[in-house]
Amino acid sequence: MASNLPALNPLSDEEIEELDDFLLDTDGIDESMNVSMLDGFLTAIICGPKLILPSEWTRWVWDTEHGKDTPNFSSTDEASRILGMLTRHFNDIASTLERAPEHYEPLLLENINNGNPIPILDEWCMGFVKGMSLDQDAWTDIAKAHPDWVSTIFLYGTEKGWDTLLARDIPLEEHMAMADELSTDVLAIYTGLKTQRETSALTFRTTKSSTSDLIRDAEIHNPADFCPCGSGKKFKLCHGEPGRLH
Repeated sequence: MASNLPALNPLSDEEIEELDDFLLDTDGIDESMNVSMLDGFLTAIICGPKLILPSEWTRWVWDTEHGKDTPNFSSTDEASRILGMLTRHFNDIASTLERAPEHYEPLLLENINNGNPIPILDEWCMGFVKGMSLDQDAWTDIAKAHPDWVSTIFLYGTEKGWDTLLARDIPLEEHMAMADELSTDVLAIYTGLKTQRETSALTFRTTKSSTSDLIRDAEIHNPADFCPCGSGKKFKLCHGEPGRLH
């Protein structure tokens, strides 16, 4: 399985920022993930016992609540670039976990904290839990069998966990320790579910999903069309106006 993985080609810091800006500011998607939540989401899909195709998981990136909204890509070039970055980040996580697990790190946001950064686990863990929900029955069984694998993820990624955090008032040292151990938890999950994942892969050998497939299903506006916002103006004079902030 490892030999079929693409070469490591991680997103640059500038590309991560570009992808985050797109997810947070683009018209048509109000409940999209940020890059940290996306990273946790993709990690859960990669680690999980069942292979889930991009045609299924991508819609939840744009709309975490219902999986229905899609971004209003301005052109096929923009769609290709954004979806290409999603694919590259997915492949980078998968390749790192398989080929260089000692270098794996979750993509966490940080609280600057006057020059002493504190990692923010909530967004990443929420993304992982969302990824688990795409195969909920299997993950429920896994969580029951291996609670130590997901204890931190559930603590920071669920409403029940947040209630526990508030009630316990966890010390900063304990928070930092759990942040440091998150990579170890992910590696335990990835390794522990490898056999199930490889068995599941057999059912997908004849199924292919590529960036071009995703672009075909994406909503791309012709500047001459009327704007979907309902203003009655042409798209190029409304939400398609160059430099417009959304």
